[in-house]
Amino acid sequence: MSGLFDDLDGLDLDAHARRWSAPEVLRTDGAVSEWIGAAQMFAAVIQQDPARLTGAQWRAVAEAWPALLAAAERATGAQRNEWLLRDLWLRVSLLKELTEAGAVPDVPLLDPGPVLDRALDAMPMTPDTAAALASRWRELDRARMLSLRRVRGLLGPARAVAPLLPDHPRRGEFEEWDRIADTLP
Repeated sequence: MSGLFDDLDGLDLDAHARRWSAPEVLRTDGAVSEWIGAAQMFAAVIQQDPARLTGAQWRAVAEAWPALLAAAERATGAQRNEWLLRDLWLRVSLLKELTEAGAVPDVPLLDPGPVLDRALDAMPMTPDTAAALASRWRELDRARMLSLRRVRGLLGPARAVAPLLPDHPRRGEFEEWDRIADTLP
């Protein structure tokens, strides 16, 4: 799709949603910086005033946002969970703002359960391994240090939605991670 990354700052929500849900997006290449810019601009537009989005706009966003991230990952790779973390943090931000505004629309994009599930699924090690490594993190090689930082990064959105999920089936697993969160580098 020619011009996919052009004029991102000039697009409104509906234009972003149309652009990123177009079938050609999945076949588009691009540099990491282009995809990061696209994700940042779309997220910023979504976050401008999410309480005023209509049902049709929420459905469009719920289709376009994951399509953008899937295309970015296909074109550039996982980038150390870049696309996953952008998704999780956008969802957390929207949930926080909409909860404070008094209503969370019934759209899958705003379900806190997948935030917790996906964060836990992406953990690069077990809680026991992370706890053992965290106590001596300064002695570790770069790869293990980065893995511990990845754990800490994934715990951020998980901890943000956990209060919304007191009966989540993976609550115990989350609590194991939460106990060691403050010991991570």
